[in-house]
Order: sequence, then C-alpha cells, then structure tokens
Amino acid sequence: MEALPSVAPLLALLRRHFGYAELRPLQARVVAGLDAGRDVLAVLPTGAGKSICFQLPALLRSGPTIVVSPLISLMQDQVAAAAARGLPAAALNSALPPAEQGAVLHRLERGALRLLYTSPERLGRLAAELEARAVRPALLAVDEAHCISEWGPDFRPAYRTLRRLRARLGWPQAIALTGSATPAVRRDIVLALGLGGARGLCQVLGSFDRRNLWLGVARVVSERERLIALLGALRLQDALALVYAPTRNLVEELTRVLREAGCRAAAYHAGLTPATRKEVLRRFLADDLGVVVATSAFGMGIDKPNVRLVVHWTLPPTPEAYYQEAGRAGRDGAWSRCLLLYRPGDGSVPRRQLDVTFPPEALAADFFRGELDPARVPASIRASLERLRRELHPERGEVDWTPVRRRRREAEERIAVMERYAKERRCRRAALLGYFGERLARCAGCDVCARGKPRPLPRPEAEARLTRLRAALAHLQAPWGGCPLEPGTLRRLADNPPPTESALAAVEGVGTELARRYGRTILGALGALRPSGASGSG
Repeated sequence: MEALPSVAPLLALLRRHFGYAELRPLQARVVAGLDAGRDVLAVLPTGAGKSICFQLPALLRSGPTIVVSPLISLMQDQVAAAAARGLPAAALNSALPPAEQGAVLHRLERGALRLLYTSPERLGRLAAELEARAVRPALLAVDEAHCISEWGPDFRPAYRTLRRLRARLGWPQAIALTGSATPAVRRDIVLALGLGGARGLCQVLGSFDRRNLWLGVARVVSERERLIALLGALRLQDALALVYAPTRNLVEELTRVLREAGCRAAAYHAGLTPATRKEVLRRFLADDLGVVVATSAFGMGIDKPNVRLVVHWTLPPTPEAYYQEAGRAGRDGAWSRCLLLYRPGDGSVPRRQLDVTFPPEALAADFFRGELDPARVPASIRASLERLRRELHPERGEVDWTPVRRRRREAEERIAVMERYAKERRCRRAALLGYFGERLARCAGCDVCARGKPRPLPRPEAEARLTRLRAALAHLQAPWGGCPLEPGTLRRLADNPPPTESALAAVEGVGTELARRYGRTILGALGALRPSGASGSG
C-alpha cells in the first residue's frame, strides 16, 4: 500500500465522517495518487467506496471540489449522504430554482462548501460563474466517467466538453471514477479529460469480479419456455427480484402475467407517470414488492442492498449494460443470482435498435437538407437525427461520418459479445470479466463451472431489521433510494445490532458524525437497547 499523506488528520476525518479506521487498499492508492499531485483514473467495483476517494481529500484542500455527475437523482443521493455525514456539500442542477442556485453559489464563494455537484451540461455556466467570483476549484471529480467515451454504450456528448471546461476552470487536478470500463474506454477517458501530462497519471484498477453473484444462462426455444424459466427462477427463492425486459409493452405484459401467477409484481418504465414511477420505487425500497419488471429506465443510481435475483428476459445490447444491471443484485455482499434467458435469434432486437440509434446516412442527409417532413419521421428516429445534427454540424459543410460509423461497428461487436456469452459453454465469469480486460483465476459461481450452488438466504429476522432500518432512514433518501450507509454497513447492523450509540459509532462504516445525528433512529429501527449517553437527533 502506498504511503498516505498527513496520516493522522486524514484518518481522524475518515473515522469521524465515514466510520472507518483505515482506507481500503484501492482507496488508499487513489488518495495517495491525488496527494502526490497526479491525475487519477479509478475503475472501482460496486462496494469499493468510490465517493470517499474524492470526498475525503476535499476536506483537506483549500479550494472546493467540483463533482460532475450524470443524473440529478445521483447528485441528490450523494449530497444527502454527504450532509448526513457532516460534509459541506450541495448541488447545482436544473431542478433547483434560480434563488436556490444563487444561494449555493454564495456559499461556495464564502468558502462554506467543500463539495459541489453538477452535471456536464451545467458545468459550462458554472465555470463562468466561478470565474466571475474568482473561485478556483482545487479538484475536478468526474463520476460515471465511462459516459465520456465514444466507445462505450452510455456515451453522452456533453461529457466530451469536459477537457475544454477543465481548462476554463484553471486546469485543476482531476480524478475520473467509474465502475466499469474496458481498456478502450479507459484510454478514451484519459484522452477526453486530458489526464496525466506534466502532472502524471495514477491508474487504479479494481477487480470486476463480484464473487457473491452467481451467473447463469437458461437457453429456451420458445417464448412459452422462456416464461416457464422465469417463473421457475422466481419460485426458487422468496426474495426481492428484478426482471429486465427490452420494451414498455413487454414490461406491462410480463407484470400482468406475474401477478396472475401470484407474484407481488409492479412495472417500471419511462412511459409511466412520474407519480406512478415514484410509488413503484417507494414500494420497491420498502420491500413491499416481490418483483419489479422494468426497462433500463430503472437504471443508474439505484441503491437497494437486498435484491437477491436479477433476470434478463432477453439478451441485453451490451456487456456493460448486463454487468451494471445484473450488478444490482447482492449489493450487501450476500449471495444472489443473475440469470439471462436466451433464445437463439435474440440478438436481432438490439440490432434493429441500431437502425434507430444510427439512421441510414442517406436518410440523415435528406433530413439535414430539409427534404424530409419531420412529422413523417418516427419520433425515435427523429430524436436520433437531431442528436446527429448537433454532433455533426451539417450546416458547416460536408459531414464526416467516421466517428458515427465507428460507434456503430463497436455497438455491433458488443451485441456479438453478449451472444457469445449466452451461447458458449465456457465459464460465464471468465467471459464477462475478460471483456473488461481482467483474467479470472477461479470461478466463484456460474452454471457452467457448477460452483456457487445456492446458499442459505440471510436470516428472516435480520432481513426484517434491514427493512425497518431502510424505512427509518427513508427521510434521508433521494429519489433512487440512496442511503448515507453503504449496503455492507446496513447488512452488518441488521445482522448484529449494536446496543448503544457509542457501539453504533464504532461499527465500520458509521462514524461519530452520523451516529450523533441519527443514532436514536437507527437503534430504534434495529430494536436495540435504548441509547445511552448522548442521544441522536433522529
């Protein structure tokens, strides 16, 4: 492990705000890289504690840390969790009224904030506002950094402006963090952000192997057989499950069938009203549902520790999507299953979607010249054409289709990777991790290797305590259910409830600040003994 900077004050802050006696090895390497003045690219798996990697250094710097995050819900989760731990944090995004945005900027100007979260689209305006106030960030942290890459499935054009905006911010030291990135995506992140150079670059790569997740594929020959396989998987364990389906109509139909089969199922997709989606999410977080059937709209930022089964109804379009969606199982470290239902020919659906995402060039040229009536173009294709217009600037002259063609080829290859994953009788873990550039020494559980057979589920009484604890902390949660306590910490508390607030503060992942604020609430939810000494505000 690399030597850490200013060890005594750093460890004191770590224990006080985060409840850990020392940094984990990967966190220590990231923090040491930042302290050495280098830019950092950190690819860390779920549960590795990515936020600590920039939140802790932010407390030791004179200037603010700007955190770029892709979703408002993620920002709200992270700011709520930071505030619960006593960290001075705020967010600037389109959900805030102008008066509140002004108040946040005033706090930043007078040095009352150490962490400011914003979106890549809002960062350009923020750079001008900071410049006008003579505020220079000490660190730029880019979360979910795989969104930068044209080679990745979550490519987001606004992220490509970050290198230019970093220069406008005064070229602060930068850290890019992600939970999944292939070698090609990692190279693209480094180039797109301008990481390294005179500062040097520290790359910290964790393992992609979630050893508590069992990976399997059920091959079927008909839609009826696919449904039978799904019902069989759901009956194997009486625990919370997620089922991913590719279309809204299929989500609704599967939800109806599962309800008729006796499951407490609900649908979630972007076509539902905000009020309906909010209610489904509330019930999901409160363990009031057995199954949520969803499109990928039930996506990035979901924080629910005790999902025990994730089923994909059909082939996902990319290994990244599969890794991220299947990875919503077992976030508390307990054994969980990830099952893909595969029928030969499933790859045709994501391939057809590529014709929507990448419309024919001739069609696009006619659209750009105004020779097509927009009303006669399907809404989904029209949205893709408008996106391409913003990217390619046809008004400037001849269009260079090279980057678009390259992205389509890469998208086709990702579908082929998923088809090989489903078809081949080789270790599922080795296949999935190999895509991300990691070699596997030993499989911890998949259907091919016949390891990782079903293990006992957590004790019912511990699960009940976990549900009560999540419900008690619900007032701290942002829309996706982000909690100030990590899933592993919630599990430790549910399995072995501490009897007092001082014992609570000593639990790894809690800390004195959070125990002081919410000790009474947490102990009450766990059914522990009445707190002694100082009482939490609850």
